Amino acid sequence: MIGSIRGKVIGVEGLTVLVETPSGLGYEVDVPGKYLTQFPEGAECFLYVHHVVREDGELLFGFKTQEERLLFREVIKLNGVGPRMGMALLSVFDLPSFVATIRDERINALTAVPGVGKKTAERIIVEMRDRIKNLHWENLTSVPASVSESSAVVTPQLPQSSAFECEDAIGALVSLGYKENQAMTAVRAVYTEGMKAEQIIVAALQQLNTPKR
Repeated sequence: MIGSIRGKVIGVEGLTVLVETPSGLGYEVDVPGKYLTQFPEGAECFLYVHHVVREDGELLFGFKTQEERLLFREVIKLNGVGPRMGMALLSVFDLPSFVATIRDERINALTAVPGVGKKTAERIIVEMRDRIKNLHWENLTSVPASVSESSAVVTPQLPQSSAFECEDAIGALVSLGYKENQAMTAVRAVYTEGMKAEQIIVAALQQLNTPKR
């Protein structure tokens, strides 16, 4: 099983990054939408991989930290949640914001994720509570120490006080089909101090879907 991959980004299509390893092999790796601005063509990248083997092929899902990969693995164990929905969740939430969403039972935040209805959101909250406790994540309030501050890419002209939240929101909007410049403009327009990624996404979607006069 493939556990990690290191190489150069030679192409991006949708949410799939084509990574060429030093041996010359190219691997297609699906990544959360929030990563797309961080992997321009030609950039060097390293990803922790969740490898899925199926009858009709093999799939690779890539994450920048082991904690996010573990969260993905826990989420896809839930009833009715497959890898695609898992990636959608990881496109919207980082680990601390997901834990806070489960802890505070923010159903509306979960239903803002493509493909997640109210019943699925309620089930995710119920089933993830014990998993979060078992992993000792219940009091998590910041990005895990294994995530280097220098690895965070701050999008130009976005509020510096909540760069991670804004970056996550932009990634989620891009994964919904909006162009990056549209997503950035909407996030800048709706952001106010202290907003979480899920709040920014909901407000930005309202901004993007409001008919212009």
